[in-house]
Amino acid sequence: MQYLHPSQGFFELEAPQLAPALIGSLLIRKTAAGTVSGAIVETEAYTEDDPASHSYRGCTQRNETMFRHGGFAYVYFIYGMHHCFNVTSGPEGSGQAVLIRAVEPLDGIDIMRENRPGRSDGELCSGPARLCSAFGITMADNGVHLGAGELSILIPYSIDSIDIVTSGRIGISNAREREWRFRSADPRWVSRV
Repeated sequence: MQYLHPSQGFFELEAPQLAPALIGSLLIRKTAAGTVSGAIVETEAYTEDDPASHSYRGCTQRNETMFRHGGFAYVYFIYGMHHCFNVTSGPEGSGQAVLIRAVEPLDGIDIMRENRPGRSDGELCSGPARLCSAFGITMADNGVHLGAGELSILIPYSIDSIDIVTSGRIGISNAREREWRFRSADPRWVSRV
């Protein structure tokens, strides 16, 4: 499949529109050990009016990146041990992001295995913390523009038919009923069916 750099307008979609549009896109990480990449297969949308969103109570030092215009990495640390990677969306100041929940590993799988020893290939990137570990995404990536740098996203040149399943979000306690979780209908690489 051929991929291209998205226009700035692509990332400025509202989070509930960007989340399904990212399914099938390519997440790329360049490291000293080599390049890793994978196709995005699961996302969740979060907006400022959403009680489950980090931006719900307004802009803070922790969530400031969410309030940038679309196209930046918003990375946060949870449970004192895991990173989660999001893509900011919408216009400047809107407090929106798309959580990347799972990726199908494509390139650099040996590097991913080194980063997640003892895991099956199906467990390398099937969850937000897992994919951050496999890709080596940390707080140092928070606020990085997802252009052509060390961490980037490319979109398919032509959209083939990708069957997308929509459901309520998982792993949260508020607003779970919002059907803002999007995943590939193929369950092999997603975090949970």
